[in-house]
Amino acid sequence: MRVARLFLLASVSVVAFDAVAAVASRALGFSYSYAAIGSVVLYAAFGSAAARMFAFRTAPLLGAAMGLVDGTAGWAVAWAVGPGRLSDGELTALLWMATAVFAVLVGAICAVVGGGVGRLMGRTPQA
Repeated sequence: MRVARLFLLASVSVVAFDAVAAVASRALGFSYSYAAIGSVVLYAAFGSAAARMFAFRTAPLLGAAMGLVDGTAGWAVAWAVGPGRLSDGELTALLWMATAVFAVLVGAICAVVGGGVGRLMGRTPQA
């Protein structure tokens, strides 16, 4: 059950970050693409937590799940706010799937890096 809670927290966090970043991008006038840095940090941080709390193999699974959520629900939120929209306004199924696959791969890779750091730090004591 603890693993499911971590996956849920990670998913909610990445969508909330996308929403805040989209609003900030629109209000402050910076490129929404800079928000990718924050997503990478989230993937790595949650990957670190997953590897410390559970087995290392949990990190890439969590990162991939976060990437899928980010490439679907997160993008939908950013699209609704405005900065996530494509310049031509047309989203094809192929483009959406390619973006989701890319986000899954990036999420898994970043979480593996974070998971490696997390394992070097040691396991978190179980409550």
